[in-house]
Amino acid sequence: MISLFCFSQKTHKNRTLKKVHIVIDPLSQNHFLNDEIIKNILFSKTEKIDKKIDQLCILRMEKKLNNYPFIKKSEVFLSVNGILNIKIWQKEPILRIKNGNKEYYLTKDAENLELSSFYSSKVILAKGPFSIKEKKYLTNLVQYINSDELLKNQIISIKKNKKNSFVLIPKIGNHHIILGNIKDFKNKLNKLKAFYKQYLNKIDINQYRSIDLQYKDQVVAKKR
Repeated sequence: MISLFCFSQKTHKNRTLKKVHIVIDPLSQNHFLNDEIIKNILFSKTEKIDKKIDQLCILRMEKKLNNYPFIKKSEVFLSVNGILNIKIWQKEPILRIKNGNKEYYLTKDAENLELSSFYSSKVILAKGPFSIKEKKYLTNLVQYINSDELLKNQIISIKKNKKNSFVLIPKIGNHHIILGNIKDFKNKLNKLKAFYKQYLNKIDINQYRSIDLQYKDQVVAKKR
């Protein structure tokens, strides 16, 4: 049995890698990666994929993949038949930040993520300089907006006008929504939802210049 095991191990290592099977985060709506990009990360252009299995270093491959900006996690393993299997989970941007000439994404974990020349993610745009603390609040704010169908279809942009003062830009209407301090955004957005549900189909929203959510238990709508 020992001889048979050693023989099978030796035979397996001497096999030539002929196929690479790649699965990229099937539930993700983002497409920052494809099979060609993954192969280019692992193998140089002059390097042939059909190499001996014992020449492959799985840990090194995973390290290369995990160092790529758009990859959150990777798993690399060899199957018994000599196929190299690669599973990839992408980082998920939920916000695009524009601060002067500088633009980048923000992930769910409030991590900065560079823009891709290959793919552009359809996310809310936020304009202004944001501190690390404000970025954490922004990620929570955007996730709350995305979890609600009404808010998700209405809010398209966020602006920071001055220190700790945030403004939301809606899709429908030529007004802006004054959020003010971002810390207690949930109560303010709940007031906005109630206002929209009650008045959006009954008034001409274009007559209004702003909707202010900063006041306790009320929404102040200012006409032009």
